[in-house]
Amino acid sequence: MSTPSVLLTGADSQLSRALTRTLAKAGYSFGGRAFQVHALTHAQLDIGDKQSIAAAFADVKPNWVINCAAYNAVDRAEMAADEAYRVNSLGPELLATECALTGARLVHISSDYVFSGEPAEVAAQALNQCGIINSGFIENATPAPLSVYGQSKLAGEQAVLRILGERAIVIRTAWLYGVDGHNFVKTMLRLMASAPDGQLLTVINDQIGSPTWVDALAHLIWQLIASPLKVSVGSGLFHYAGQGQCSWYEFALEIQRQALALKLLDKAVPISAIDSLSYAAKALAKGNKLAPRPSYSALNSDKLRKILTHQYTGFSHCPELWSDWRLQLKAMLEDYAAQGH
Repeated sequence: MSTPSVLLTGADSQLSRALTRTLAKAGYSFGGRAFQVHALTHAQLDIGDKQSIAAAFADVKPNWVINCAAYNAVDRAEMAADEAYRVNSLGPELLATECALTGARLVHISSDYVFSGEPAEVAAQALNQCGIINSGFIENATPAPLSVYGQSKLAGEQAVLRILGERAIVIRTAWLYGVDGHNFVKTMLRLMASAPDGQLLTVINDQIGSPTWVDALAHLIWQLIASPLKVSVGSGLFHYAGQGQCSWYEFALEIQRQALALKLLDKAVPISAIDSLSYAAKALAKGNKLAPRPSYSALNSDKLRKILTHQYTGFSHCPELWSDWRLQLKAMLEDYAAQGH
């Protein structure tokens, strides 16, 4: 069996780094399949440029493309819509078009921010779920993005599925964090470690989502590529996130609790809850305008879990793959502590 060539876009992203790291730990073989990985940075591959994509494909000749490149600056996107759409919509469209021409398959990463979490949308989702909303949004829930970022991500996933259909795997994920890059967990650890005694840390308590350890997502992606999904399963759109849900405030409390237990922090910091409107008003007073964010965007991963459980019996994967978000956080913080932080 030939060794598949995999092109990773956005090599500096936390997901691309997690994909490279998890594969290296596995000896560049996953599920009995060896992989040859080519991770390209934005400087090496601009996914919003057709010629740049054609050159990269000619050089790498990928069997698979994993698109980790994205414009993720949610607030800045409101004032930079053209660039957000160029990266988040045009880029995936161009990648999908080149995949269609060359026969490569594409894994594209989308976002929970395609949902608004507004009352009407949540009510519709509750009906879809036979009255159960607590399990999160399912794949066929109707998106209603509030921000330019969310709108551009939705346009990108729609373009990929329109061009490639079931030759694409589109994974919506949420609240990603890991040992690399910028993310909420590392920001909280930094703020907690540097806060003067008695200084309050205020965190939003009325946005609910599903924190997701990026290494678990990386394991999932390699699993999907090592033994591709049977195309008879229907749409190539899937949700994957840490199990359960919480607010940013609850997430911050759990980060501090676990970090103290692991000696990543030497003192507790008082954490105060604040609602989104008050937080946005405070930011505006400092000259920072925040983009609207979903009040509820927890994702339901049951579709993918059921397919994988049925199709991959006995397949080895990361133990935290389907764990509660608190257990995923524990695994990440343990890795972080092992690095000497």
